[in-house]
Amino acid sequence: MTTHPANDGNPSWSHDGRWIYFDSARAGQQQVFKIPANGGEAIQVTPDGGWAPLESPDGKLLYYTKALQATSLWRMPIEGGQTSKVLESLSSYLDLAIVDSGVYFVPVRNAAGRSSIQFLSFATNRIRPVASVEKPLGGGLAVSPDGRWILYTQTEQAGSELMLVENFR
Repeated sequence: MTTHPANDGNPSWSHDGRWIYFDSARAGQQQVFKIPANGGEAIQVTPDGGWAPLESPDGKLLYYTKALQATSLWRMPIEGGQTSKVLESLSSYLDLAIVDSGVYFVPVRNAAGRSSIQFLSFATNRIRPVASVEKPLGGGLAVSPDGRWILYTQTEQAGSELMLVENFR
């Protein structure tokens, strides 16, 4: 769909299926762009940087992050206009789920190294804990369509090995 030499990534569909949002450094700084789903020229959407765009469930707002890890969540009207910060300390662009009433997210781990899932209510603009987990979270978060279930990625184990290559010359 895109032919610009810059890396284009993190695509998502618009609510109505007419547009595809993505991020790219084609403007010199990582920004959010949109392109018609049936092809055409990309249009820059964000004025001040952006990654990993997601449209709100009602199709009125565009959410995006300022980085891929240890970042903040921002939003702006779909038609363009004023951008505003929604929340700080988001662990990753993958670790959020936007629903009609708010945002479920995994914040950056606390000083004790514990992970949690939290919910920012749009009605009250308050954050409440949903779950606290001892093992590291990260790599994805999803909420079921009826809002009764949350899926998340938990790291069970991680490791590495040192390897020696003999006679490599």
